[in-house]
Amino acid sequence: MNTSFSTPAGPAESNGQGDGTLVAAALGCLAREDGRFSFVYDVAAARNIYVEGIGEELFGITREEMLRDPRAWRRVLDPYDQASMSELMEDLKSRGRLTREFRACGAGGVWRTLRATIILREIDSRSVVVGFVAEAQPTGKADGPLAFRQAVEHAHQGLAVTDAEGNYLYLNREHLRLFGYQSEAELIGRSWKVFYGEATIRYIEETVFPLLQAQGHWTGQLVAKRKDGSEFHEGLTLSRLPGGGIVCNCQDVSAKVHLRERLERSEVMFRTFLNTLPTAVTIRNLTGHYEFVNTATSAFLNMEVGQNGVRRNMSVCLSDEKVFAYWAAVDQRVAETGERVQFDFPIHWGERDWVLDVEKLPLRIASGEVTHVCTLINDVTQRRQLEQAATETAKQREEYAVMQREFISMVSHEFRTPLTAIQGVHYLLEKKFAAAEGDLAADAKRLLAMQQRAQDTLKELVDQVLLLNRLDHLSPESGQEPTELAQFFAEMVGRLNQPQERPRIKLTTTLPAGFLARINSSHLRSALENLVSNSLKYSNVHTDVVVMVGLAEGCWTLTVADRGRGIPPEDQGKLFRPFYRARNVGTVSGTGLGLTIVRRVVDYHHGTIACESALEVGTTFRLAFPTAYSTETPASEGQRAAGTILPFAKPRPSP
Repeated sequence: MNTSFSTPAGPAESNGQGDGTLVAAALGCLAREDGRFSFVYDVAAARNIYVEGIGEELFGITREEMLRDPRAWRRVLDPYDQASMSELMEDLKSRGRLTREFRACGAGGVWRTLRATIILREIDSRSVVVGFVAEAQPTGKADGPLAFRQAVEHAHQGLAVTDAEGNYLYLNREHLRLFGYQSEAELIGRSWKVFYGEATIRYIEETVFPLLQAQGHWTGQLVAKRKDGSEFHEGLTLSRLPGGGIVCNCQDVSAKVHLRERLERSEVMFRTFLNTLPTAVTIRNLTGHYEFVNTATSAFLNMEVGQNGVRRNMSVCLSDEKVFAYWAAVDQRVAETGERVQFDFPIHWGERDWVLDVEKLPLRIASGEVTHVCTLINDVTQRRQLEQAATETAKQREEYAVMQREFISMVSHEFRTPLTAIQGVHYLLEKKFAAAEGDLAADAKRLLAMQQRAQDTLKELVDQVLLLNRLDHLSPESGQEPTELAQFFAEMVGRLNQPQERPRIKLTTTLPAGFLARINSSHLRSALENLVSNSLKYSNVHTDVVVMVGLAEGCWTLTVADRGRGIPPEDQGKLFRPFYRARNVGTVSGTGLGLTIVRRVVDYHHGTIACESALEVGTTFRLAFPTAYSTETPASEGQRAAGTILPFAKPRPSP
């Protein structure tokens, strides 16, 4: 029995004719356990000289075919067994006796598991192979060669065997699936080149095979193609067999290749990004070696620091400078605590003074512990100089503001002294001329009335200047208290209506009962007085001024509307400027500070103000304030601070 016993010789003349003695001696070398099929093969002649038994039933091949072609039965073996028996003769020569199990397709297409016992003997100076083949009895489990074949068939990696010419002798199921084939019959006897393109074939022949010949094995990756022409990345291991054949072990590694390519692209993108940053970036491991520096670092050092020389060059540049020994100590702290550290670092470098903003971050690369320290360095020399200048300017402005506040307060109080004296004299004169008659008395009364209007204007001006001064220097939420708005505005409107011949101010309130808001009542009272005063002064005495208080979109609102002369469109954008008065005020007296005070009060309460006006139709001012305090929804700290500009500076802990 043989699958690779040389090239078949010509047909034997007869079964045992002229070789009877040799056949008898050969058959006597092996006791027959089962006489179902036996053979004697002449090695030198490369032909069967004896064939007997039920070979046609076991192999589906007639006795005459066996005699003509000793390799004929090989075609009916399982592909794996065809491959595994490719070295049968070499094994037999080294061991002398073999027992093998294999599967063959016999008569009627029935597959059987057969057991062959084979012996190589020298008889009368002739080498002969004698063997007996019997059907193996099923044991209910796979043992020995059969178990190994089943393991190979069910392996999750492709396995194939080629002969010395590169033609496939065997391919397992995974190998077929990997390349998109359904049956080993599509590939048995075909060259390995069917799986590769021209460039890959040339690479295998020129590079892989010489290495395989020299080392006996080769492992690498190739671009392979499936039956449908699609390509994939194949992880391949080749092992050379003694007879020149090759064992191929392969798998689809496309996912790994694509992942590696994505990681490589990500690394390139990461390095490109870091190298375009104006911030100097270094990454240092815990042994003190720099593993990465970006282009900005090289620019700061004024020298090229390539990636290949990063360890040596950075260590020389930084470690030799005593000032950078401090950084190493901070690195150690970051590694031990796992916390970021940021600090300003003044140095003298490159013949100039610098202030560096240094931030050190812990890195945990493939570990739960800190493995590296990343340092971010920004040149903030100019920024710190500007900040220092700004601080000095702010200090000076504060000093000027204090001087201004004190000056205004002083001047206003100084005005009050003579003003009080003038008012006293005016009162005495009014008393003296109260009962007088005649032209002189009439002139005196007229002049005293003019003086009274001037005094009132001057007093209003002094009071409003002082109020503006206080508003400009109030601390946030100074004097603010929860106030029931409905009651507050009812009392205000009542007092404002008292000097009127009839109640001209109408109050409408839609607030919920007991609604509270946090306000500075004295300042809000001044704002309302100014708005109502303007509406009364610039409206006909027969018209009303409407004050409305309500809720809208998370705010409480205050609206003051009149049906007066209105404000020219060209003046409406300048209403809140100090001392500005619209061109149609006529002879109505005023300081031009009323609406400025209203605006300051609104800003102080973090509110908004809007004005709508049309000539000879009227003017409406709408004020809206955040609902910072109410009985239904107590204000949080964040709500109470809504609308303010809070200073913010990120922590800069000292190392």
